[in-house]
Amino acid sequence: AAGRLIHLRGFHNTSVGDILRESGVGKGNLYYYFKSKDDLGYAALDRMLGRIQEEVLERLSASGVDPWKQVESFLDSAVERARKEGCVGGCPLGNLALEMSDIHEGFRTRLSDGFLQVRSKIQSALDRANREGTLRDGTDIPRLANFILAAFEGAFMMGKLHRDAEVMASVVDELKAHLVHYRVV
Repeated sequence: AAGRLIHLRGFHNTSVGDILRESGVGKGNLYYYFKSKDDLGYAALDRMLGRIQEEVLERLSASGVDPWKQVESFLDSAVERARKEGCVGGCPLGNLALEMSDIHEGFRTRLSDGFLQVRSKIQSALDRANREGTLRDGTDIPRLANFILAAFEGAFMMGKLHRDAEVMASVVDELKAHLVHYRVV
């Protein structure tokens, strides 16, 4: 319940009372497990990261799949999710990063680590493409991985802002068109 509310409203706009009402948990039980709202927020973030690892990042590391198809599947899955959810919520990590990075070091470092995990999976797919000879020679793989992640987050933000999954899809399509320049067939 905390994760869902934080995703939709933000950390600061979600009160402990909101979480208690949504979850049906008593205040004593909440504070038995979590010493503070921050601790609950960290737990919700850890759960989000686990879900992202299981549901999203596995698309970037499935064995026996073309690395370019993995990157496309990763991007397309986000667009499909946005279509199903009507672009409400956006990217939970991106939302928290925008809200908390300048004001809360604990969240900033955890979010930075989460984004590094995502970038690392993208970079691994690009490394595989390089080993397989399907990535253009001389490509700065870490830089390209950062670009893919930044464009991906920007696509999420634009879709959320306009509440239009097709805006997000057009950004993702443009990103995929850009990636064609790096692919050797």
